[in-house]
Amino acid sequence: MNKEFTSLKKQILSYNRKPQLSPAFDKLLDSYIKSGRYMSWDKLQVLRNDIVQNLVAYANKYKISNVCIGLSGGIDSALTAALFRDAGYHVIGVTMPINQIEDETDRGVETAQALGIDHRHIDLTEAYEDILKQQYKIDASLISNDHSSKIRKGNIRARLRMITLYNLAGASQGFVASTDNFSELAAGFWTLHGDVGDVSPIQSLSKSWEVPALAEMQGVPDSVVYAVPTDGLGISSSDEDQFGFSYLEFDLALFKILENMDGVEFEHSPADVAEFKNVDDKLIVESVINRIKSTTYKRYNPYNLIHTFEKDRYDLLDKLDNQLRR
Repeated sequence: MNKEFTSLKKQILSYNRKPQLSPAFDKLLDSYIKSGRYMSWDKLQVLRNDIVQNLVAYANKYKISNVCIGLSGGIDSALTAALFRDAGYHVIGVTMPINQIEDETDRGVETAQALGIDHRHIDLTEAYEDILKQQYKIDASLISNDHSSKIRKGNIRARLRMITLYNLAGASQGFVASTDNFSELAAGFWTLHGDVGDVSPIQSLSKSWEVPALAEMQGVPDSVVYAVPTDGLGISSSDEDQFGFSYLEFDLALFKILENMDGVEFEHSPADVAEFKNVDDKLIVESVINRIKSTTYKRYNPYNLIHTFEKDRYDLLDKLDNQLRR
C-alpha cells in the first residue's frame, strides 16, 4: 500500500469512535478508498469549491444574502456555517440551549467565534418548559421518561428551535439552512418540521469522512470536529449509541447496500451481501436496512395522493416550476 492510501485510511479511522473494524468492514473500507468513494484530499477540495460556488449562485439567483443556522455545537452545523460564510453570506449562527449540556452550547459559541460569524444566543429552556406544561394537560404520558416520551419531547425541542430560526430569518429577510448530512438523511435522524430548513449544502455528504474532512479544511475547531455526535434532543447520549455501531460502519454498510440495488428496487437480504459473513456484521447491515425502511416516510413528506382523473397534475406543476426558475 502506498503512503497516500495509508495516510488517507489513517485519517478516516481517526474520525471513527470504534477501536477496530471487523475484517469485512476493514476490507470494504480499503476497497472504497481505492475506488475513490472515500475520496482524496484533492477531490475533497474540488467538492468544497463546488458547494461554495453553488451557494454563491443561489444567492445571486434569488437575491438573498442572509442565512440563519442553529449552532448545536456539532460538526454539521459548524461546517454548514463555514460554507455559507465562504460563499459571502451574512451568517447568523444561533445557539438555542434547552436544558442543554453546557459543553455543547460552549462549542456552538466557539464555532461562531472561530468562523467570525454573527452570533445570537437564545436560551429556550423556559419557553420549552411552558410548552411541556400545556402538553401535559393533553398527553399525561409525556411526563414520563421512557423512550417514546423522550422522542416526543425531543421533537418539541427541535420544532421550537425551528420556530425561532424562521422568525429570525424573516426579520433579516433571509432563510434557514438545513444542517443534516447524507448519513442522517438515510437513517432518518431528523425531526419533521423541526430540523429541515430551506437550503441543504451538506445533505449529500457522508458523516464518516466528507463532513469531518471538509470541516477541518474549513477551519472548524478540533473540539467540534472530534466531538461525539449527539442529537441535542436528550434522547440518548450519542447518535452511535442509538445505532449500536459507528457512523463509519453505518456508511460502509449503506454504500454497499446502494451498490447492490438492482435497478431501483433493492432485492437483496443482508445475507446476500457477500462481504458480511459473520453474525455481528450482518446485524449491522440489517439494522441499516431497517432504519432506511422505517424512515422512508420522512424523505417523502408530505405523501401526496394522486388525483384519480388527472394523474399528471403534479408533473405539470413541476414543469411549470422548472420553467419559472429559469
